[in-house]
Amino acid sequence: MRTAKANANVPKRYYRPEMKRCPHCQGNLKRGSKLWPKYLVTLSGRFYVISHGYRCSNPDCPEAAVVYASQEAEGLSLAGCSYGLDVIVEVGYQRFWQQRTVSEIHGHLTKHIPISERQVLNLLANFLALLRAGQATKVTQLHPEWHKLGGLVLSIDGLQPEKGNPALYVVREVQLDVTLMAEILPTGGYQTIASQLLKPIKAWGLPIKGIVSDAQESLRLAVSQVYPGQPHQNCQFHCLKEGGRPTYAADRAMKTQLKKKLRGRLNRARQTIKQLPENDPYRAVLLKYVGYLHFTLVMRGLAPFDLAGLSMVQQLTTLEASLARAQKKASTGSLSAYSSWLACIGSGLTKRPV
Repeated sequence: MRTAKANANVPKRYYRPEMKRCPHCQGNLKRGSKLWPKYLVTLSGRFYVISHGYRCSNPDCPEAAVVYASQEAEGLSLAGCSYGLDVIVEVGYQRFWQQRTVSEIHGHLTKHIPISERQVLNLLANFLALLRAGQATKVTQLHPEWHKLGGLVLSIDGLQPEKGNPALYVVREVQLDVTLMAEILPTGGYQTIASQLLKPIKAWGLPIKGIVSDAQESLRLAVSQVYPGQPHQNCQFHCLKEGGRPTYAADRAMKTQLKKKLRGRLNRARQTIKQLPENDPYRAVLLKYVGYLHFTLVMRGLAPFDLAGLSMVQQLTTLEASLARAQKKASTGSLSAYSSWLACIGSGLTKRPV
């Protein structure tokens, strides 16, 4: 019952073919049955999409049985998938361009749409399938450009979210920022990588100038087998991420301590300020400050250089200075009293060694 009631409020979108006349006899197209209806989750919201099929109304048309569909509707998602292509592209972008893990991608998407971590893996496989479908055409089109550059610089990256699951591998050309190969491999062994990932690229006959990957042993062995003697460099991002891991771990520990100290004080501040009279002119201002302080609790970092703990300290310091200015402007009343109290919450945390 609850699901039916929730679905009743989902906006509906109807699609019909972009053409209005039959391309064979120029007769008017007439609506037939629904081709497919389904609930579709996109980055802009959740919709109930209905695609109608149309046929020629002329009974003497030689192609009267042909069903015409909306190309726009067909481009919204993949068959059997309840997530839009924009979500699939976002998953691929976050993984292969932003170098985020499946858990990080899941956390990013849940801010906008309902999705499980397992579904992120499914969409990532869809993304790779789409990349693979367009590989041959892309390679043919860019062949002259690679010759102008004097050869390829390959970037190899792999992801195995859980042990025992198929590994996802992508080979990209870093000079032109083009994906060359995307394969879901049954194992991460070097022989599998060499035969199913690198040898097909070598068969294209394009010259290779160098290769970049992480320090995974199977990748190093596969490269040395398929491209012996070629320059092979460890990925700088992975090196920086590993080198910055101790700093990132220390910052995360500091962030956890700050949250523990701030959460209880902040909840008490919110409840106390809400007890102020509704007509108090400073009540809304103080609640905004509480909201800004609450924002510090949900700040997130990204290894190796985006340190959430330091960002929290900076945010608390900025709010402390703002509250101090507010206290000077109002020497009496609730703004002065509570701004001083909120400033003490922030200053007590930022000035205390952690």
